[in-house]
Amino acid sequence: MTDSAAIRLDDALLQRRLVDTGLFAAVHRVESTGSTNEDLLEAAGNPEAGSPVPHLSVLTAEQQTGGRGRQTRSWVSPQGASLSTSVLLRPSLPVVQRHWVTLCVGLGLVRALRSREIPAALKWPNDVHVEGRKIAGILAAIPPRDSEAVVVGCGINVLINRQQLPTPTATSVILELSRAGQEAPTPGSAAAGQLRSALLCDWLEEVAVLLERVRQYGSIEPIRSEIVSAISTVGQEVRLELPDGSAVRGEAVAVEYDGALTVEVRSRRRAVRETGNGGIQETLWHAERTPRRESFHAGDVVHLRPIGGPA
Repeated sequence: MTDSAAIRLDDALLQRRLVDTGLFAAVHRVESTGSTNEDLLEAAGNPEAGSPVPHLSVLTAEQQTGGRGRQTRSWVSPQGASLSTSVLLRPSLPVVQRHWVTLCVGLGLVRALRSREIPAALKWPNDVHVEGRKIAGILAAIPPRDSEAVVVGCGINVLINRQQLPTPTATSVILELSRAGQEAPTPGSAAAGQLRSALLCDWLEEVAVLLERVRQYGSIEPIRSEIVSAISTVGQEVRLELPDGSAVRGEAVAVEYDGALTVEVRSRRRAVRETGNGGIQETLWHAERTPRRESFHAGDVVHLRPIGGPA
């Protein structure tokens, strides 16, 4: 049985490492909420608050019951088993570069996981995977009444065992520690709570360091190459599902300056059509006579799947 007190985040540690050091303006922990992203978005957009939510404000929840991922997919975190955390940022970046903030946050997590010998990588546009297994998802949104801010939320599977995984292609920190031959804490133990607290601090400290480099330069350039090198999608054969029901296949060859993924398209499928009796009739794939490069922004893509690997 899970001991909720043992696995609860250590408020004193969070305060000491993240706030007292001056890295973050504030770190608030709640027991349960629908969505940490929605809570911060609402706070930032509240005209009665008197003053804007400060840059580098953090909200983390022991349990999240109504989170949302890309394409409004639901995301729920069990009590004390994950890290459900959002950060409000006021990045000193040109608007054209703000899409890189999500990847910057993801790179911070990749670095924190790799320091534990977990071979994490970014999956374009906003997931963190370990050899094709999803360990975290990231989502950014702009508050409706505070266009200078961006809220970036991240859900990290930490103490989830194999039976609790949301999909067969997901993973968690304790599973990857065991896979790497390291001792993983038993869920419900004090060591499990220490792992959650330490990982949250390590990740956010990495994010703060990366964002400070961006602030000093006034551009994403100091860390852009690090981000791109951490994206495992580049070089893979992929299938991109598009909003109109069509899809393309090809090799992901580059991430462009504006954050778009460039794919050398070799075949495409027109929109999936419904038959009159309610069945689905899928148009056949057609090979391109000459492969051509096309770029896709995150909002252009419903789902990206590696061909021949986990979704």
